[in-house]
Amino acid sequence: MPERSEGTAPTVLSVGDHVLILIARIFPAMLPWAAKPTLIAGSTLTAGPGRRMTKYTDFINYHLSMLIDETRTGAYRQAIAQAVKPGDVVVDVGCGSGMLSFLACRAGARHVHAIESEAVIEMARLVAARHEFQHRITFYHDHSFKVELPERADVIVTETMGTFGFEEGIIGSLTDARDRFLAQGGTLIPHSLALFLVPVELPKFYEHVVDFWVNRCQGFDFSPVRALTVNNVHPLKLHEGTFLGDPARAEDVRFTDVAHTEIDADCSFRVTRRGQLHGLAGWFDAALTPALRISNGPRERASHWGLAFFPIDRPVVVERGHRIEVEMRSGGNGSSWAWNVTVNGHRFEQSTEKGSPPSRTEEPSIRKKR
Repeated sequence: MPERSEGTAPTVLSVGDHVLILIARIFPAMLPWAAKPTLIAGSTLTAGPGRRMTKYTDFINYHLSMLIDETRTGAYRQAIAQAVKPGDVVVDVGCGSGMLSFLACRAGARHVHAIESEAVIEMARLVAARHEFQHRITFYHDHSFKVELPERADVIVTETMGTFGFEEGIIGSLTDARDRFLAQGGTLIPHSLALFLVPVELPKFYEHVVDFWVNRCQGFDFSPVRALTVNNVHPLKLHEGTFLGDPARAEDVRFTDVAHTEIDADCSFRVTRRGQLHGLAGWFDAALTPALRISNGPRERASHWGLAFFPIDRPVVVERGHRIEVEMRSGGNGSSWAWNVTVNGHRFEQSTEKGSPPSRTEEPSIRKKR
């Protein structure tokens, strides 16, 4: 879904596109052409049977959105130039299209071990060969947890940060890489990451992504879907005028010594103006080096990430001075999230575990015959 700022006119999508987008979020295996890259990059879904033909286009466009994001790529270019010395061994965890590995070679790395579990690694191989890096970069098409390396690294770099920092599993993958791959005295990029939360008033966005489903479309009742979408995390862009309180630093993780892989944070907010609470907005702030940071916060330069919106089941009117209590938890190395919000005697318990329909233990017989 295209990212947009609160207050601008939302992109008009058909009911079919809304259904396809939600299915892609809930069941990416059912619609592989419409999985995360399409949604995060904000690519437009095409109509008709040609959708499958756009699968690789969407895949490429997702990685293009990261490569041309100067906030992201420019910051990593500087960090790698500062950290990597001639002759260093570098590990790139989740190398994607290979940019960070190529920057490490440019900085003088003797060898780069580039690890990626997705098919994008083939793009990285092509570009590596184009620049004659194929003898300085060894590619591993696998999850980093399963990879064994022949040597220790002076620098480990990764850009496996999601909209809310940890949902791509960076804690588990980077700490595992730290323990098994990093030489004594080696460098991690990033070396720390903080999460921020703030209560927000987003009537237009809430109506578009949550309450859209209570309206009848072409005479059909789609209201059961609302319970799913209100338990999902939605990317968006917003400004500070939507805030109902001051942002809170919810979590700090130092990758050099962290031992846990989950987030368990409690926050308390004092409402600073009258309004309607629709949920929470969240973002990250990562220290790539002691002197260089990157963030997708609302005050920062725009990036491909946007921010994360955690809706509550129904809006609540709040007044200046009211308190909002929040409990934020992750599970499965950031693959699932639960957010409990208590305000004015109301308690909302949302979870991405409730954002998918119950699994069906048996498929229809017509599918079995395929």
